Amino acid sequence: MRYILYFLAFLFAGLFMPSTKLLGQSKENIVVQTGAKSISTTDQFSLQFSIAASEQLPNYRFPEINGFRKLGVSRSKASNFENEQVVQTLTFTQYYQPNGPGNVLVPLLEVEVNKQVFKIEPFVVQVVPGVEKSEEVPNEIQVPATVDLTNNKPFFLVRSDVAKPFVGQAFTLTMSLYVPSNNTMDLSFDRNDIQIPALIQQIRPHNCWEENFNLQTERVLHVTFRGKKYTEYRFFQATYFPLDVHAIRIPPVQLRVLQKGKAKEKLPLLLSSPAVNIQPKAMPKHALSGKVPVGRFTLVEEMDHDVAQTGDRITYRYHVLGDGNSILWDNKAVESDYFLSFNLLSTERSVFPYRDQMFGNKSDIVRIIPEQAGKFALENYFHWIYFNVDKARFDTLRSKLVLIVKGQPRDRKLDTSLEKGGIYESIEQQDSLEVKWNRWVNWRQLVNFVLIIMFGFIAFLFWKASK
Repeated sequence: MRYILYFLAFLFAGLFMPSTKLLGQSKENIVVQTGAKSISTTDQFSLQFSIAASEQLPNYRFPEINGFRKLGVSRSKASNFENEQVVQTLTFTQYYQPNGPGNVLVPLLEVEVNKQVFKIEPFVVQVVPGVEKSEEVPNEIQVPATVDLTNNKPFFLVRSDVAKPFVGQAFTLTMSLYVPSNNTMDLSFDRNDIQIPALIQQIRPHNCWEENFNLQTERVLHVTFRGKKYTEYRFFQATYFPLDVHAIRIPPVQLRVLQKGKAKEKLPLLLSSPAVNIQPKAMPKHALSGKVPVGRFTLVEEMDHDVAQTGDRITYRYHVLGDGNSILWDNKAVESDYFLSFNLLSTERSVFPYRDQMFGNKSDIVRIIPEQAGKFALENYFHWIYFNVDKARFDTLRSKLVLIVKGQPRDRKLDTSLEKGGIYESIEQQDSLEVKWNRWVNWRQLVNFVLIIMFGFIAFLFWKASK
């Protein structure tokens, strides 16, 4: 798990982010983009749109693409500071997995956002063979005892990856049909567009925060149960965060499929899933219970340089990534002090699916201006408290970077360099002794000089008259 978090953190640090191409922009400031058009079989192609954040989420529809399998949709929220104003943007990204190598001709596509249709002209995606990355061996999925694997028949299953999560800890529900690889039954789906949404409503737990994988079509996977190979048709997947200790019971549900009979007629076949019981565990009594994320997290950070002079501008970037509910991270900005000044340039919160889990990413860019010389450990300023589910206690991620500052102190020295075009910008750099005749102070001196001459002339007249 820790290695996965490090990989994903570097992914969102920009090492593996695909390039995008701007396709269109609407009056609502909806921007549609495509991902890189030259990828490998281990990479993913993407379509995305960005829209100004509002209380109501947008309605959208991404198209199917021949030659690609439709995967999940990621969601991110970014805040940037423009002209001293906070501008918030929502971005939705649909990922597509290529079926194989080759040049894939993609026809005219349409992305629909809030009843607006954005057309994407035909293009070609070049897919080259990729090197499969070595992955950790997944744990054996526990099958309920009620499921008989010896009869070599398909079965329907709703399962959770965690049976006893802490309150606030993520657990992922999946609803899938499993068909043995050597199965001889001729099966087909029966109006999944109607029955799957109805089944989802029956299994969706209450008193939980939900992050949905947004599977719009069944996801086909190859899995193994007790040494036997199965094809999994996954219809639903979502991650939930329990809000209290009340037991969560997923009732049994039935999936209807069609089986071809001896007379080649299609007969209905009902497959039932067993009930699922999830019992959340209480958190330790603490002032932070329910106020910080619960899960597993890692930190990736960088500074553009770690040795600086007083007054330099240093850019500090960090990514806090994990499987906990990232909306609970404290959004308070770091306060400046006598030694260092901080200015938040941008902030982003994203939620995205990876493998069988939902992850959250908190990314900020901070400008640091040192005021005093010295050696400063950033852990005194940047730290994030969360509940560590592996240690069953509250834990803290701390910055490991150290900033070394040289030069003379800037004790309350006037600095208007951040005025961004204001009337006071760089005023402290002006020479107050420089004389220019177009300044009002110079005209005042001239008037004073004239008055002195006049006073002297009047005094001369009085002196002469007295004789």
